[in-house]
Amino acid sequence: MNLFIVSDIHGMYKQFEEILQHWDGESQLVILGDMIDRGEYSYEVVQRVMDLQQQHPEKVIVMKGNHEDMLMYYVDGRMKDPTPFLVNGGLEMLRSFIKDLDEGAVEQNATILRTQFEAEIEFLRKARHYYQYGNLLITHAGFDSSLEDWQNTSTQDFLWIRNHYKEENKTGLINIFGHTPTRNMHEVDDIWVSPSGTYIGIDGGCAYGGQLNALLISEQGEVLNTFVVCSAKETESKE
Repeated sequence: MNLFIVSDIHGMYKQFEEILQHWDGESQLVILGDMIDRGEYSYEVVQRVMDLQQQHPEKVIVMKGNHEDMLMYYVDGRMKDPTPFLVNGGLEMLRSFIKDLDEGAVEQNATILRTQFEAEIEFLRKARHYYQYGNLLITHAGFDSSLEDWQNTSTQDFLWIRNHYKEENKTGLINIFGHTPTRNMHEVDDIWVSPSGTYIGIDGGCAYGGQLNALLISEQGEVLNTFVVCSAKETESKE
């Protein structure tokens, strides 16, 4: 089976809907996390992904990103200072979920999310930390490439690690990841493939004025196609 992989939607609902037009419904749809924050439509993105998984339970795989992780800390009251969450797109996320938001009512807003949006919060809470399929190792951020066994990677690193792709990939698998914008790897927002072919970064930085990327790849690791939706909503297919 082929996989259609999208990452770091960050509340960019219109771009997400546009990229979904290229999903054939037969390939597995894999969402690599960071569905929320930064963009204006976190709630709509989460609802759309929930609907897709309900309609296609065997075809839609949902991963957790570091922004979903921050949200869980906030909702559960485990965040001593919510400022990092709020300034990194959390405020936009709250505006999307809670109408007539009181931005200063930090604890109250967490309670509202926990009680009035229980289904959405639990959906995000239960998202996967990694997904192995065929020759592919799919993660939000990456894995600890210094380990002999990648499965010993901590939850924190699956969601938050940076620069792992600069080290040798010893897994024997192709790691597909988001989290780090590809412009940090090759100065453009297109999908990045390492010289060895063992790492593929797909975060096009859509919420930063870049683009939303999708990757169509076989379970053996052959890149079949890539799709791009720019922030300006222009779409193109790259064979």
